[in-house]
Amino acid sequence: MCSDVVANIRAKIRSGVLPLPAEPPQKCFVGKGTNRRCDGCDIVITPKDIEYELDITETRTVRFHDKCFAAWHEARAARMRG
Repeated sequence: MCSDVVANIRAKIRSGVLPLPAEPPQKCFVGKGTNRRCDGCDIVITPKDIEYELDITETRTVRFHDKCFAAWHEARAARMRG
């Protein structure tokens, strides 16, 4: 995984821009990109890309490219390991 992606995700988590809940999201949808901005890298997720859409809370949904999702998921797993 690209270190820039990991560094960007970690910086967003530290600053509070990107949530990192202790519990896994209740809903996760995976499919073709919907031309919305990735919450990890801020680049649009096009229909040529895979988009991960996660409902973090009733009012907060995040969207990721596959690499950004993997970096976010790893950060969440690391938090759980302590």
